[in-house]
Amino acid sequence: MKQLSIQDKKQIEKFKRRVHKQFPGAFLMGVGSGYYTVVQEADDLSIKDVLAEFMFNPVKDPVKAWELASTSSKTYQNINRTHPLRIEGSNMADKIARVEARRLKRESGVESRKIKDQDIYY
Repeated sequence: MKQLSIQDKKQIEKFKRRVHKQFPGAFLMGVGSGYYTVVQEADDLSIKDVLAEFMFNPVKDPVKAWELASTSSKTYQNINRTHPLRIEGSNMADKIARVEARRLKRESGVESRKIKDQDIYY
């Protein structure tokens, strides 16, 4: 492995924090001939390549490997956040209750501002 500067080590730690939120226990692995990839060990002791899931090839720089893994975790998070089947797991009544609570909170805040503005002018 090549010698890393202090800035590179700080960058890697920043990328690791983001990657470990989506892929706990992910680590850097040498693939051979100086190429690196980020992998995660599954419960059944199989290895899941984080970069290969999003069609990234192994790279020669460890910092670049962690950067690509960070990009993968962002993409993974956004896909899970916006996936249409995600709503099916939760109760629709709970969702409607949350929306109504936000609406009522917003409306009560608007009313209180109107009253305060009227008090200033009189």
